[in-house]
Amino acid sequence: VTPLSGANTGFSVTIAYAALCPRYAARKLSGFRIGPSPEWMQQRLAAVGMRPINNIVDITNYVMLESGQPLHAFDFDCLKGQAIVVRKPKDGEKEMVTLDGASRVLEADTLLICDAERPVALAGVMGGLNSEITAQTTTLLLESACFDPVSIRRTARRLGLPSEASYRFERGVDPDLADKALQRAVDLMVELTGAKADPDGHDQYPGKKALLRVPLRMQRLQTLLGMEVSAEEVVRLLSSIGFELSQSGEGQFEVLVPSFRVDIEREVDLVE
Repeated sequence: VTPLSGANTGFSVTIAYAALCPRYAARKLSGFRIGPSPEWMQQRLAAVGMRPINNIVDITNYVMLESGQPLHAFDFDCLKGQAIVVRKPKDGEKEMVTLDGASRVLEADTLLICDAERPVALAGVMGGLNSEITAQTTTLLLESACFDPVSIRRTARRLGLPSEASYRFERGVDPDLADKALQRAVDLMVELTGAKADPDGHDQYPGKKALLRVPLRMQRLQTLLGMEVSAEEVVRLLSSIGFELSQSGEGQFEVLVPSFRVDIEREVDLVE
């Protein structure tokens, strides 16, 4: 994936709460033809219970199913100030209308995607009606971001608004995947809708962390499992699902946890 520099993109991205939004990537596309997505894509979406809508929305859903990374497309011409700001509500911002046409009450801790003036989406949950992709849309901004699971869960539960995106963000999304999923969706939009993608975009990653290293003791592993497992078997099994192991002492490993395993935090998680 070609790194995005954020230069000469025609829009800005500001993350006010890096702890709640560790990564935000976006690209601008234009010149597409909005219509039905290809039959094969509609069939695959329908097979997993998702209703086809149009080629742009279907591609974002398809890539989400493919990769686990939710995406969202905004009508770029509806974004005031050509800006994206990830923030909480300002004084006086009490509600917004989501894509389903319902007015949603905004609590002080609700994470929002905003333009230069107003909210345009509930971060990680649902887009706003004021920036919806329609048949009249000529330019779009495609978002691929990572949000704090607790924040998204709180917003979705409070508003009674579960979505395919919130379902995934609540369980943890690999922040290292955002740029790859964005590029995949851009490629599909260029191929299937005739879109022209701007060569550059934004990829802000203020929450980037070093990969987690977790100690794993063979004696502790066998005590918890209640069975004998050889060191060779431990290496084989964990390596086969993306972990890297190095000997750190007698009967002990240091395990490098891949970024997509957001569920692994402690030794007992590795044992499990």
